[in-house]
Amino acid sequence: MTTQPYEQRLHCYEIDCAGARLDVQAHGQATVLRISGEIDASNADLLSAAIRRFVRLRAPLILDFSHVDYLGSAGLRVLLHVQDECRLARLHCSVVGGAALRRLTRVVTGLGLPLVDSVGDALQLIRGV
Repeated sequence: MTTQPYEQRLHCYEIDCAGARLDVQAHGQATVLRISGEIDASNADLLSAAIRRFVRLRAPLILDFSHVDYLGSAGLRVLLHVQDECRLARLHCSVVGGAALRRLTRVVTGLGLPLVDSVGDALQLIRGV
């Protein structure tokens, strides 16, 4: 069996979330949602609705927050809510952190987020499951 590197995605499209952007990449083992831009109270609900569509697909999910410039508390709530939905659905979910997420998790500890260092690491976890 051959594995595809992160750069060789199968499909890619973008969802505009009013200041944040969601790039969707389907890999053989998982759906990677790469979020970029700023997430705050003005667009958190829109982003949440977009991410939750992919939770319903019931395929392993990787949320890549490494390109987020700003993550407010509303964005953190979105992430925690998605994590809860994935847990209830018994769906594998990994979160690739970034500078914005690290700033929040230094202040708010004990969240239990399934953090990984890279998309490649997240794909390795899925292959191991």
